[in-house]
Amino acid sequence: MDAPAPSLALVPPEPRLIFATELDGPSLATLFEQHQLLHTFAQHGYGLAMAIGDMSPIRAALVRQLNAHQIYTVAWMLLPAVDGYGFNLQNYPQAIAHYHAFRDWANSNTLHFAAVGMHMLPPADDLSRLHHLRLRDVGRWFLRMHDNALFGPGSQAYLRLIDHMHHAGYAVHTYQLPLMVDDRRAGTSFVQYALDVPDLPVDLEVLMCHSSLPIEALGNDMGGALISSYGMAADCIGIGYTHSATMRGADTPQLAEVESLALAWAALERDMLLATRYTDTIYIFSLEGCVAQHMLPRIATINWDKEPRVTLRPRLVVRTLRFALLLVLLVARHFSLMLSWLGWLLFLVVLLRRRGR
Repeated sequence: MDAPAPSLALVPPEPRLIFATELDGPSLATLFEQHQLLHTFAQHGYGLAMAIGDMSPIRAALVRQLNAHQIYTVAWMLLPAVDGYGFNLQNYPQAIAHYHAFRDWANSNTLHFAAVGMHMLPPADDLSRLHHLRLRDVGRWFLRMHDNALFGPGSQAYLRLIDHMHHAGYAVHTYQLPLMVDDRRAGTSFVQYALDVPDLPVDLEVLMCHSSLPIEALGNDMGGALISSYGMAADCIGIGYTHSATMRGADTPQLAEVESLALAWAALERDMLLATRYTDTIYIFSLEGCVAQHMLPRIATINWDKEPRVTLRPRLVVRTLRFALLLVLLVARHFSLMLSWLGWLLFLVVLLRRRGR
């Protein structure tokens, strides 16, 4: 069953669209040249968030072209596979080193980036456990909620890194797990502790509300439920995935899964229409997927007044899971207090029983 999405006032009818890409420098330059994307981006005011893997002369030349056409460009900080791709508490030294290498490269080539994007992800093992949730994993995270030695130094290191980015003249974006909203809602830091992902104060937080998730019971499509549930708390919403391959290479074990999860046009249109009800900036993952599926002409002519429809079942699933998570976080938050009251209650029961003898 489908339900109409809420229509919120005061949201601009045409949001800023930022297309993210994981392509290496040569592949991205070829994509722009073959499809005349410089003209398309300049004409429609699109932005580009490019994953900074290689720092090659070819990538530098493309950035100069983007600068010449005044295209809003974001440097997406994405680590090599060996370091875990995303930023987290376990790899903050590598994250810092990667940013400084990027900064040196940008300075030496006189390249302008409007912003730097930090992709916040749990370590690879934890990310895999999130996709294949088991009871023992929940127990491991619950224990880590109360004791994570990396949280203090890791969080402070990222705060200093953000200061460096601002001092260099960059706005700072984070691509963040929606679960951070639940952590704030409960007034805790337990999700951050459990997943090794800090909640950081930045200029623009992008909540990654992808509908393409590997959940077979829902047809591998969340139906916009994450957008509908978390949209009110979002500065910006990230949607996708539309791509069929990434810079991670054709030998990536999860590639077949990624291909099966690529959103078709109807799903992407639904998510775009839904996201613009909540925010004036939308990240689309990814540019190469949109090009491969011939979506850019459709995106350029989308009717932003059209009402999106969100499938009811995924909405109920997300709502139920968020409520359960809230209960867990609240119990964890007040666990010590509950134990204290339980101790006093047991003491009172024992005392009354002794007096009754």
